[in-house]
Amino acid sequence: MSLALLTLVVIFLLLLLCGLPIAFNLLVSSMAYMLVRGHDLMIMGQKMYEGMSSFSFLAVPFFVITGQLMLKGGLLETLIDFVNVFFGRFKGAVAIVTIGAALLMGAIVGLAVASAAALGVFLIPMMKKEGYSSPFAAAVMSSASLLGPIMPPSVLMIMYCIAVGRTSIAGLFLAAVIPAFLIAGVQMLVANRVAKKRDYPSYPTATAAQKKRAVIRAIPALFLPVIILGGIFGGIFTISEASAAAVFYSFMVAAFVKKTIKLRDAPGIFMESALTSGLVLILAGAGSDMAWAIANERVLSSIIGPLSTIPPWLFLLMVNIILLINGCFMDDYASVVILAPIIAPVAWELGIEPLHIAAVICINLVIGLATPPFGITLFVTSPIAKVKIEDTVREAIPFLVVTIGVLFLITFVPETCLFLPRLFGYI
Repeated sequence: MSLALLTLVVIFLLLLLCGLPIAFNLLVSSMAYMLVRGHDLMIMGQKMYEGMSSFSFLAVPFFVITGQLMLKGGLLETLIDFVNVFFGRFKGAVAIVTIGAALLMGAIVGLAVASAAALGVFLIPMMKKEGYSSPFAAAVMSSASLLGPIMPPSVLMIMYCIAVGRTSIAGLFLAAVIPAFLIAGVQMLVANRVAKKRDYPSYPTATAAQKKRAVIRAIPALFLPVIILGGIFGGIFTISEASAAAVFYSFMVAAFVKKTIKLRDAPGIFMESALTSGLVLILAGAGSDMAWAIANERVLSSIIGPLSTIPPWLFLLMVNIILLINGCFMDDYASVVILAPIIAPVAWELGIEPLHIAAVICINLVIGLATPPFGITLFVTSPIAKVKIEDTVREAIPFLVVTIGVLFLITFVPETCLFLPRLFGYI
């Protein structure tokens, strides 16, 4: 290891331990590398611009605005009612509805924190009112919110494809659909089992008229994923065009159908979009600087050589273990711009399908959002439920175990995530 690369690694780890925001950490570490190497610092600006200038990044602010419009447009309640009429008769009805609503929210918002905050404020108090323990309510919400960045459209997956290349965004969206439904299913089973054990309540079976009414009310919200995903997979829209169409549709619904959005709400919606999009862009740019430094040191060449002789299954197992540990300490956006460009080329060299390794990496990093000690969804839901984070973690363990079980299923049974991309011709 050269002195410059050692400097990069040491400074990055020290700043990580000090708690410096990861984007600034990447910039400072990369700058230190450049100075030790004697490179012109102008290279940093060039690489940062290259990392931020992808046309696909236009989709990020549009998807965030769409989520804000749908949330403020009063469509959250219709989604909850829709899930409730079909699953409310099971024990632990509100917990199951929470998971189902998070799955549908993921097809609109695509962000874990947004799902956790928006649904949590509404559903955690509802679970507590129904007699659920506060830690369990927070655990259900923090685990269910992981479905946001897995169910397409996903900002994390857009970042992955731009950072790594050689991977279709639409193909990766398709690869995540079956895993998202599997994770939702196993989490619902856990919630139901715990509810039976603790005798949490269920609701009476909905009548045909109630189901019909709930479906009709939910149609405006349910039609949005049809526009986004149907447009992309049907070849009507690019990712960016689909996101813009989603903004137009959600605005029309919120402003003229539901009439819940006013002109005074616009600054808050645009500010939220700017903050989230700015974070993504800065991370992408700063990550490009570090990626260039790693490439300049020929790190990939030194890794591919020793790993090229191991079986693909062993490599995938190593990737899962490393990323699960990484998720305990680093957020998904930072991890994807730092680690994905290193892991993916090695996987390709071993003959692993690009969409397969992409799904494994992204789902793995998403799980880290709910793992202690720094799982961000734990920090969002625990204050809402007014409980300590460690209490939430204890209740969240069964949900995390089954979610990791699905991760290993898609890791070692690739067709669980490759079936749909193959069906639509992305493989």
